[in-house]
Amino acid sequence: MRLLRLLLSVCLAVAVAFPTAADDDPVIRVAILQDEGDFVISARGVYTVTDQKSGELLVQGRRLRRSRVQAVDGGLAIGSKFFDSRHLRVSSQKDVTIYAHNKQGQFRGSIDIIEGKDRKLLVINRLDLESYVKGVLLHEVSDRWPIEATKAQAVATRTYALYKAAENKDQPFDVTSDIYSQVYGGKTAERFRTDIAAEYTKGQIMVFEGKIIPAFFHANSGGHTEDANIVWGIDLPPLKGVEDPYSKDMPAYTWKKNFQSREIQEKLQAAGIKVGMIKDIEVTNRTPSGRIQELVIRSRDGKTTRLSGKKFRDIIGPNLVRSNMYEVDMQGFYFDLTGKGWGHGVGLCQWGAYQMARQRHDYDEILRYYYPGIEIKKVKAD
Repeated sequence: MRLLRLLLSVCLAVAVAFPTAADDDPVIRVAILQDEGDFVISARGVYTVTDQKSGELLVQGRRLRRSRVQAVDGGLAIGSKFFDSRHLRVSSQKDVTIYAHNKQGQFRGSIDIIEGKDRKLLVINRLDLESYVKGVLLHEVSDRWPIEATKAQAVATRTYALYKAAENKDQPFDVTSDIYSQVYGGKTAERFRTDIAAEYTKGQIMVFEGKIIPAFFHANSGGHTEDANIVWGIDLPPLKGVEDPYSKDMPAYTWKKNFQSREIQEKLQAAGIKVGMIKDIEVTNRTPSGRIQELVIRSRDGKTTRLSGKKFRDIIGPNLVRSNMYEVDMQGFYFDLTGKGWGHGVGLCQWGAYQMARQRHDYDEILRYYYPGIEIKKVKAD
């Protein structure tokens, strides 16, 4: 027994430091929970809990069973254990599982737990870039898609992640795990065919004049991609709009949505825009790609309100107003939006990539079509 205990202690000592990435692979910090009151965590295999301010090892064990994490007076609690720290890191030899009301899954790398205002928790998954890409692909494309389309998405995903990591290096995290960055599901989202696409393109990113580009992408362009300069003020040749015949007749190419005028009025008022009962919505300006740049809302009391197409879509909801390429048809106290495309329209059209792959275009041809002028390079760690 003494020999067994000695062997166990040696194994645990060796396992104290868990590498989160290979020496040549950058680390990505993904915010998987924000402003969370509490959540449940578990870890398979040997795990450690460290204080990120001091680097001190606080706990080391062979397995972390399901434990509730919450902020308490003076620090953080994981199950029955109290830690005099507001920034903990949980690392495991295998993986860490998070259970929350809107997020559940297994995650590679380590988990940072940070107490914010009002005892709300920020939870960040730190992991190597290639594992991050594998955790994104299934949520952005299907593992049943042609492999060349999935490869194109893998390069775009990797490029976008590194661009955001550089942009947010002084922030607590690089990307979020939702539609506002890239949808990320961790180890739970890994699949054989999407993993193949990530492995085949390992380390490959897109650059323009030697610099990483913000590789935006969207579901369907509606026939023409958008200029990033119009949407976000980013003036780059690879992010100019291009004709996109490949998106036509694909899913999400056309859409229609009916609204009650009162529903829209209430959403605008909740966003701080004072409008009366809506009488009419008129499109007053469109971008060269056909997307709405500005619209005017006329109330029955005679007042008018001008809004950008982007702000209107953000307020009403990007899953309801699928794109800014639509027509408005008023019908009394109701109106229809009939449109094309899904998403902001900048960069890679995912359904267009699918069609190009079906027509036997390679992934690099797909990328060069949607991001004109780019080079595909291998990423190097700093």
